[in-house]
Amino acid sequence: MKLMNPPLVGRAGAREAQAVDCHVWLSRVPENPTLRFELLDEAERARCSRFLNGRDLALFVTGRALAKTAVGQLAGVAPEDVLLRALCPDCGGPHGKPWVEGEAAGWELSLSHSRDMVAVAVAHGHPVGVDVEYFVPPALPGVPVEFELVLTPAERAVVDALPVERRAAACLTLWTRKEAVLKATGEGLNTSMESFTVSPASAPPELVAWHGPDAAGRARIALADLPRIGDCHGALAVTGARSVALDVHTDAGALLGGGPAGVDLVGGRA
Repeated sequence: MKLMNPPLVGRAGAREAQAVDCHVWLSRVPENPTLRFELLDEAERARCSRFLNGRDLALFVTGRALAKTAVGQLAGVAPEDVLLRALCPDCGGPHGKPWVEGEAAGWELSLSHSRDMVAVAVAHGHPVGVDVEYFVPPALPGVPVEFELVLTPAERAVVDALPVERRAAACLTLWTRKEAVLKATGEGLNTSMESFTVSPASAPPELVAWHGPDAAGRARIALADLPRIGDCHGALAVTGARSVALDVHTDAGALLGGGPAGVDLVGGRA
């Protein structure tokens, strides 16, 4: 399923790609998945030994196997020959946003998971960020407390103007867009989500403005919302682009040779 989001308005004279092709695989991890340990390298297997929860292990292995298989398919490389590396900027550990080395170098990817959902986004030559989150209705209507330090004044004003029962879902849409941006830049949650403004949940996804002294030097970032999967919201960001040509795949089971099942998209199946 191909989706195109509207072009973004940027600084005059800036040179970026008009539209960047981004591939996203969405998969639910079944209760008893077939884990593709043979696709993991030594460092990844070492990480597996530290998981205390079987579900977390399944999400990690499925995400890495799906990422390697997806990159391999796009790059024409066997999945076992796709090398993923990660380095935490804080502690130096082998975790954080992965990058591709070896024969498939040049492809960029991002991974996300929430509950049983795994998302892998891949693009060539443009750093990407993907985020998926399940919506949990709040105990009380309104803006949940966890979003209090997420919204800029402009975003909060739009949310507060909504009917009270719609505010929490609108906040989650803003969260996924913002986290996708920070994963694309590689900053993650080390950078405050209040340092930039995105478009309202009811509007096409757009990074409206960065704030602060380094705002003018920021690269352009294009945004796209992912198709809704039940109560799971998602967004993708890509750097150096005016728009995203989004290709959504839900055939992860076939891609992994009988692993995780596909998913049903809201409004139809891809």
